[in-house]
Amino acid sequence: MTRRLRCAVVLLLVSFALTAAACADASGPSGVTCDNNNPVTCR
Repeated sequence: MTRRLRCAVVLLLVSFALTAAACADASGPSGVTCDNNNPVTCR
């Protein structure tokens, strides 16, 4: 039973890490500079 619980916790942590990485990647560039020719970078 302990092994199943440990596997479930590891799976939960991995899925959380992947979700956090996907959200950080989708938020776009976070640089201070702003390229006026590219409005995506100007937020």
